[in-house]
Amino acid sequence: MFEKFSDHARRVVVLSQEAARALHHDHIGAEHMLLAVLELCEREPTLGATQALAQLGIEPKEALSRIALPPGPADLTVSGYIPFTKQARKVLENSLREAQALDDAHIGPSHLLLALTSAADADPGTPVGTAVTELELSHDSLRAALRAGTAARAAAMVTPQFAPQAIKALTVAKAHARRSGSSTVDVGHLLLGLLELDDDVVRPAFDALGVDRARLGDEVLDRLPGRA
Repeated sequence: MFEKFSDHARRVVVLSQEAARALHHDHIGAEHMLLAVLELCEREPTLGATQALAQLGIEPKEALSRIALPPGPADLTVSGYIPFTKQARKVLENSLREAQALDDAHIGPSHLLLALTSAADADPGTPVGTAVTELELSHDSLRAALRAGTAARAAAMVTPQFAPQAIKALTVAKAHARRSGSSTVDVGHLLLGLLELDDDVVRPAFDALGVDRARLGDEVLDRLPGRA
């Protein structure tokens, strides 16, 4: 399962260990993982988990200040391997299911956070349950925010399509390139395509500037490769 963890998810595991050591705890619980996710979100504002929390009005730094975990004995020095609690192991297992439910190939901080909210719902009296309740964070609202963020990013990545008039200008440009014996379409060919375009934007713009399209076209033709 760990091979599916993203670099950020692996970082959460490391930060969980650091949180447990800092509190002199001899175990890594779901509550330490929650601290780790929030700490990573504070450092990485572009993470999907960070943006989802922002949609829900949760600021990582402020959220961290609201989670008070009692420290262990001051003389307890934890070194080497720190075991995960049963609840924490369950969170790690469920993070894979959360990733699959969102059709994501890898496990990231957002999936760990979803699994943590599920753990809190299942055991509200545990430290992570208390912390999640304090943050007023729910599994359903978090998942909805994550889905909305994914949809927004996908929409932003949509490749613009050429409008019919743009395709027409490109077709004219290619024709000029062929006639000039060129194997590539140059910017000069593109300009010729625009000059011959009869539309509501380019032609009025040329006219407003007093451009003699015929003369400009001749000047461009004279300067095209192979026309000298």
